[in-house]
Amino acid sequence: MDKIRIIIVEDEPLVAFDLKKQLEKKGMVVTGIFESGEDILEFLQQHALPDIILMDVQLYGSLDGIDTAHEINKHHQVPILFLTANTDTTTFKRAKLTFPHAFLSKPFRIHDVLHAIELALDIKGDTPEEEQTENYLADRFFIRNNDYLEKVMYDHILFLEADGAYTKIHTNAKSYIVSQTLGKVENKIQTSFMLKVHRSYTINTEHVDKISEGYVHIDKYRIPVSRTYKEAVNKMFNIF
Repeated sequence: MDKIRIIIVEDEPLVAFDLKKQLEKKGMVVTGIFESGEDILEFLQQHALPDIILMDVQLYGSLDGIDTAHEINKHHQVPILFLTANTDTTTFKRAKLTFPHAFLSKPFRIHDVLHAIELALDIKGDTPEEEQTENYLADRFFIRNNDYLEKVMYDHILFLEADGAYTKIHTNAKSYIVSQTLGKVENKIQTSFMLKVHRSYTINTEHVDKISEGYVHIDKYRIPVSRTYKEAVNKMFNIF
């Protein structure tokens, strides 16, 4: 397994470097430390995304950690964990609106941080690689709905939509929201008819009704197709 790449956004250098040292002892790679939201936003525009971001709420600059998380969610899909001394109710409610994967209070224990990272990235721990193979039913999955699990057939899916750290699953009957990133959901739905058309959208090609410049139309929805995926869309459909 590749080493986990982490960015730390923290305005206290001693805290940041101590956290970096402890994470690196566990075999993780800290690819950057930033003291302001503006700095990390600029970095993410020009470099590969990390696997996870550890974010303080109190930062230098005009953006605090929550404002920064909102901006990151608009443009990128990367889990964010808040590590903060600001644990008041107002701050927590603001932070919840960014759909973080954890909200840990300072002073934190590295043990808790590692557990939060493990949960956010769905890491299997020390299980041998050959035992980590996950077997899924080939045509369906189940979503928790209150006190029971509801079956959803793959061919009933219209499209998947990224919503920060969550994914909306739109079917021909209803829509669901699950607390996993779009990438994780895509990895679990392995079918030939699902096609990524935008960083925030994956469609079921069997339900496409119309194609227009920059969009595919499924039922009542108009779904954007980005330039990155335009060629793949053109190859998928028989266009006369």
